[in-house]
Amino acid sequence: MTLELEDLDALKEAALRKLDISLEQAPAQKPPDRELAQLQAELDQIYRVVVLLQKNELEMGHVAEIWGKMVAICDDVARQLAGLADKSATYRNSYDHILDLRNAAEERRSLHAKP
Repeated sequence: MTLELEDLDALKEAALRKLDISLEQAPAQKPPDRELAQLQAELDQIYRVVVLLQKNELEMGHVAEIWGKMVAICDDVARQLAGLADKSATYRNSYDHILDLRNAAEERRSLHAKP
């Protein structure tokens, strides 16, 4: 069984769909704490999958591509929450966590990118 980079997109899309549904159902003044925690957990899980994917990769360019995919996933999720970050501390904390993961992934991508 082989995991492809597109599979990471499928995981991201599923997590964002769950968040969208919870945002539609939640009152406007109350952030869906449990769903935001779930989104963070799923993003952390995707990050761990990326770590495992790149671990056995021999080609530095492929490693950079894998980390680049993680950066793109974090960017997509951050865009989804960007407009909500000012609404509550819960949204802001989730947004900050996503940016922390993005920065860590970008650091690793740049380490393996060809000059």
